[in-house]
Amino acid sequence: MEVHHHAHHPKNWKEYITEFIMLFAAVTLGFLAENIREHQIINHKTNQNLQSIILDLKKDSVLIQERLQEYNKASILLEKLNALSIHYHSSNISKDEFLDSALNINIDLNFGTSFYINNSSYKNTISSGSFSNISSLELKRTISDYYEVYGAKLNDNNRILDDVVEFYTIHTLPKPGGRLGNTRSSEEIKNLISYYKKSLLFNSSLLNKEFIIYNQKAKDRVDIYLFLMTTFNQKNSELLKLLAANQHE
Repeated sequence: MEVHHHAHHPKNWKEYITEFIMLFAAVTLGFLAENIREHQIINHKTNQNLQSIILDLKKDSVLIQERLQEYNKASILLEKLNALSIHYHSSNISKDEFLDSALNINIDLNFGTSFYINNSSYKNTISSGSFSNISSLELKRTISDYYEVYGAKLNDNNRILDDVVEFYTIHTLPKPGGRLGNTRSSEEIKNLISYYKKSLLFNSSLLNKEFIIYNQKAKDRVDIYLFLMTTFNQKNSELLKLLAANQHE
């Protein structure tokens, strides 16, 4: 029985080139597809982080509005206390008139709530490497300024504010019932005010001639914080607008 061997024709150079091109194309397309997939994953993660920053900024905005109201009101009331003190020491009003008016103002005078930026999403954007994937240089600079520059300034002012408020509420104008006196009933507050007056507890504070100096110091700190909150409100709005524009690019 004869065995027939099929003849194998040697490949010509065109076939080798074709196979090489096909193999090269397959490897290249696979490489490109993997790069595209990785790029899409990075972009998706970056967008998620930016969306999270937007949510943080919106929460910041609500708190900033609350602080603006608080410090606007406090600035007005502290200025009224200055005017009352001048009238009293100029003998334009009696001691009882001064104390009654000042203590009525003191009931409504509340300030000292610090504002802290929620920077958790920003830190996550940095640690994940997403920040470097943001293409807009303006957006990157604005984000960095908001959290690093203005945030650092805010923390410094928070510490100073705490010191001023503590001194003011203990030495300058003690608040009957404490800073959380609004949790007490009006009758309790009334009795405490009466006791403070009868016991002459205001003689070294509210009735002291130096009261206006320390009251003005508190007002200055309130006005500085008010200016800071106004600046933050502006920077917050600017950053939200930039992020919104970036989302539509």
